[in-house]
Amino acid sequence: MQTSQWASEFYTQHEQSQAAASLYPTPPSETIPGLESSGFNTMLGLTETPTPLVSPAHVFVQSELANSTESLFPSVPQELEESTDQFMTVSTSFHPGAHPVESDLVLSSADGVLFYVHASTIDKASPTALSSFLSFSTSGIKEDIIPIPELAPILNIILHTIYQSSCAQNSPSSNELIEAIDKLPRFGITPGTLVRPNTPIYQLLLSHAPIRAIDVFTMAAHHNLRELAEAASSHLLAYSMDNLSDEMAAKMGSYYLKRLFLLHMTRVEEAKKLLSQPPGFHPANKKCTFEDQRKVTRAWALGTTYLAWDVRPGLSLSRIQNVFEPLVSTMECTACQDMVKKRIREVVTGWAAVKCTI
Repeated sequence: MQTSQWASEFYTQHEQSQAAASLYPTPPSETIPGLESSGFNTMLGLTETPTPLVSPAHVFVQSELANSTESLFPSVPQELEESTDQFMTVSTSFHPGAHPVESDLVLSSADGVLFYVHASTIDKASPTALSSFLSFSTSGIKEDIIPIPELAPILNIILHTIYQSSCAQNSPSSNELIEAIDKLPRFGITPGTLVRPNTPIYQLLLSHAPIRAIDVFTMAAHHNLRELAEAASSHLLAYSMDNLSDEMAAKMGSYYLKRLFLLHMTRVEEAKKLLSQPPGFHPANKKCTFEDQRKVTRAWALGTTYLAWDVRPGLSLSRIQNVFEPLVSTMECTACQDMVKKRIREVVTGWAAVKCTI
């Protein structure tokens, strides 16, 4: 059974090889150019050799193919390969095409970021601004890339301030904003001419005031930014003046330092004045005599003493209410309750009306 199967398979393979030979006959040796020069007289000798020699014609074709490939895809020079490792970083806000008018001045930050700006815009910000920027050029030619000795975040804020555009999308920190404004005079710009109410940089600084009130106030006072200093001072009511360092006091100057002290002192005095006045008396009756009403006055004085130990410029309205409102529940006389409630409203209203800025 196995022998017959083997014979059948051999016969099938033989038939297939015969059919292939009829379709693709082996050419005679004389029809193959270069066969005899290769050392083979017949085609059979060529097929029996394990590693046939390559004809010169074949070598010539391979050489021509290699030359044509090199002409289509030439090798990159070594110096060009080395230059591809060097990248140039461009500002996301001041890049070519970022503004309708093509830039004519390129600035480079200390950390290698390029800023494409306009000389006319810088010159418009201050008469001495453009010359201050150009003074950092090593060649003195305006068309060169001018190296600015500032890091990219600081230079970005300065340029946004000059262009009166917002840099909020870059999420600058409070320290970076304050440092950038402090360095504006280095570039021939007075901060007061650009940091004004309703400008993007003013609004951004004001948004940092609740967290860094003393730093924003000190910077604003140093550059005489009156509106910003006044707005920031409202967040300093709970600030302890004992924490004010000599450096900060010297930077803000005597004028704004005095105004800040006066703000704190005035509010403390106003708070004591409002709290010291007790509720009024109502007409005496059998259920509530004048002696009974004096108990209300003594209870109010006790609450005033409690607050006076810790009265601060930033005394909250809720704290006042939490101290005096429990008195109402201890009174049986409804008229006394009404007088205490009325006095609490007067204190709260009066305290809310006290000036909270310098």
